[in-house]
Amino acid sequence: MSDTSDRLLGETTNERRASCQVAPGLTFTKIESTLQDGQTRYVRVLSVDFAAFTGKIRATTGKTVKDRERTSDMAGLMASQGLEPLAAVNGGFFDIASEFSPGALGGLTVADGKILNSAANGEAALTLGNHGTNLWIDKVWSQSRITFTPPGGSPSRPDHVVDGLNREPGRIQGCGGGMGPAGENDRNSHPDNLIDARMPQLGIHCLDSDETIVFTEDFGALPFLPGTVRAVLVGADRTVKQVSDTTSGLVAGPGEHVVVATGSHAAWLQTDAVVGSQMSLPAADVRRGASAETAVYFNGTDDAVVNGGPWLVKNGAEGPFDFNSGTTPEHAYLTPMNSRTAAGITTDRKLLLVVVDKKSGPAGPAHGLTMPQLAQAMKNLGATEAVNLDGGGSSTMWVKGALANHPSDGTGEERYVGNAIVVTAK
Repeated sequence: MSDTSDRLLGETTNERRASCQVAPGLTFTKIESTLQDGQTRYVRVLSVDFAAFTGKIRATTGKTVKDRERTSDMAGLMASQGLEPLAAVNGGFFDIASEFSPGALGGLTVADGKILNSAANGEAALTLGNHGTNLWIDKVWSQSRITFTPPGGSPSRPDHVVDGLNREPGRIQGCGGGMGPAGENDRNSHPDNLIDARMPQLGIHCLDSDETIVFTEDFGALPFLPGTVRAVLVGADRTVKQVSDTTSGLVAGPGEHVVVATGSHAAWLQTDAVVGSQMSLPAADVRRGASAETAVYFNGTDDAVVNGGPWLVKNGAEGPFDFNSGTTPEHAYLTPMNSRTAAGITTDRKLLLVVVDKKSGPAGPAHGLTMPQLAQAMKNLGATEAVNLDGGGSSTMWVKGALANHPSDGTGEERYVGNAIVVTAK
């Protein structure tokens, strides 16, 4: 590494950078900065230049949505599918405290063009696809509606709002209400009633005892869920095959769905979804923009979305970090120097994937970054748009078969996470 005057934040005594080409159009850069207190900051950057890169950027939840896996294992899964993984970073926020689905994502998640988790409405997200032409960061929203028509009858509640996809019923990681800032709140609440559950809230889960959740084959087998529950298994032909008062052991096969209703919603499902009922579940309405004004369509297997927040850099400006971005100036995520993962887009449409270490490194103790510092760093790296991804012990970068950073989970090992962004050769 060689000293450079192009320092990431300006408070370092010296900064050293070294880069190598992983593949044409894919560059890996190490940035190591000695700070005034003698400690070192370790930053790792993957840069994808779509003008030269011939591979793909993929999102994956691993083998199932409900379970967690290491970023390196998700890259290995790509290898088992013959896709030749080149590099990977951890992805978005997930519900690590859920016993029902600890790997379920706390926001909109799309992999291979398929929606796997619904949005924490109003959250920021990174969208990848179509070899960089469908590359953007924006607020995202989603809503689905479902109808069950009993044999020879009429639905009692047509176009019933679906509260979530592939997650624990009653537990909304990241909060977020209905479609658009004035959308239906659906009775979400915070356990201590301290925040507005209609807005996205980083690192916080909200509650709703009356929910309807849809599970796809991607989730895996459903565990036991306590409380008032009604569950139905719907075949690939959209006909109800099985009804149950427990979720335990239910699993959706290819093209099938399991629909679970809790609390007051259970009575509706018991009335309308009997064996032989027909399910109508149109494609989710996904939108982007401050007021959910622009429709989003996922048309190909290249499309992917990773949830995140806050929005670090917007139109070349840092922040703001405010309530509308899922944070407040006093938010616990903003001020600590933590390990961080972020994604950015440059003016010339390069994708930046960045990981910052905390706690340890090859030269001893390491500094992380506060969220405002991360925004400044992303801007100084050339990003005109950037979003924070899951950080702390989740922050992981893997390049060509080996970890490229020093994960800071309490175990000292790589954390099992909900999803990952994987760069593949094909």
